Amino acid sequence: MTINWSGKRRWIALLLLIAGILVTVNIKPVIPAIQLPGEAYPGGREILGLPITNTLVGSIIVWVLIGLLIIFVSRARPKDANEVPRGGFYNFFELLFEGLYGFIEGVAGGPYLNQIFKIFMTIFIIVLLSNWMDITPTTDSIGFLEPHLDKTTGAPLNGGYDVLSFGPAYTLNPKCPWVSPEAAAALTADAISARVANGCTSGIGAAPVVEHEGAAVEAVPAEATTVAPVAEATVAAEATAAAGETATTSEANEAAAPIEAAGEAEHHYAPGDPSVPWVVLGYWRAPSTDLNMTAALALIAVVMIQVMGFRALGVNYLTKFFNFGTLFNSPLGGIDVAVGLLELIGEFAKILSFAFRLLGNVFAGSILLFVMSFLLPFLPWPFFILEFFVAVIQALVFGLLTAIFMNLATVSHHEGGHDDGHPIEAS
Repeated sequence: MTINWSGKRRWIALLLLIAGILVTVNIKPVIPAIQLPGEAYPGGREILGLPITNTLVGSIIVWVLIGLLIIFVSRARPKDANEVPRGGFYNFFELLFEGLYGFIEGVAGGPYLNQIFKIFMTIFIIVLLSNWMDITPTTDSIGFLEPHLDKTTGAPLNGGYDVLSFGPAYTLNPKCPWVSPEAAAALTADAISARVANGCTSGIGAAPVVEHEGAAVEAVPAEATTVAPVAEATVAAEATAAAGETATTSEANEAAAPIEAAGEAEHHYAPGDPSVPWVVLGYWRAPSTDLNMTAALALIAVVMIQVMGFRALGVNYLTKFFNFGTLFNSPLGGIDVAVGLLELIGEFAKILSFAFRLLGNVFAGSILLFVMSFLLPFLPWPFFILEFFVAVIQALVFGLLTAIFMNLATVSHHEGGHDDGHPIEAS
């Protein structure tokens, strides 16, 4: 068998393969901090009064990509039947579009096919790009350097690392998981020597020396700078109480303000401070790993299902849920009422089903990639391929279920067709 290595792309692929092996052998992977809610940007950054989260930024990137896709397809589309379509990506997109149209036509064919397909295709593209962001480079690996603390108490959490500085840039030191002062007291001399050799700044038994404006300054633990103001404020409050002074509720709140401010100061540390563990808060994250996004998309899908029902059947669509017509005319009238109420409950249950199915699959997939990338740094590619197809399947399932429910909503509850009594014929 002869392999043709004359193409430049083959050499680039070989170099990337060799580089990946070298990086894997020489650099230990870092386990990212796993958090279900979207992580807010530090510094209280907001857009229209809403905090900026990395999943929100991921959603913005998805919409920008969709806008670019629309511009590209509209320009590449043939203007008339005599124009030859462009090759490459446009042909692939046209093939995908026509294939999905035929697929939906077989599921929800009828007079409302075009409206149903537009909603299906929109949902499919949004969910697909949101899911694929989970397997793209730099996701969850480039971002803000943030201390890994409990948001309420400010206590250090497990899972952080020491920090290496490269001028204005910082990186986590994969050889140095953060060690608390309590745990550092139990380290052996050999363990401390190994941490010193790896460039660790925590767990070495002495306060490190850092450079500040060209002068060597001994780093002061954060506790030393934050506990004192709290203690002073507490002593002042006790002295005031001993003197017999009284204060109104507003005055008490004002007196507590310095204490609260001092408590908030405990959450602010200089980059790389060894007294706390550090993690990377990614600039963006897959939007499908945030319940806000999946629940919003599920709510939109369920609302559009009801819109299609009213568009097809008018007010008679409500008889699907409130069927009192046979209550006094048939022995089974009570069953019809109960079935209608169950249908109404099922419409609300669809929101939870849509939202948590997508969230659970994508978030679990991201954790799988984290774990396998740590255990098998150079061999997680089968799992990346798996998540690639899982993203496609989840996007297809979300859109397909929406199309099926929309088609069912256009069918009369009694006649099995529209309000004119004629059933919808699938093409």
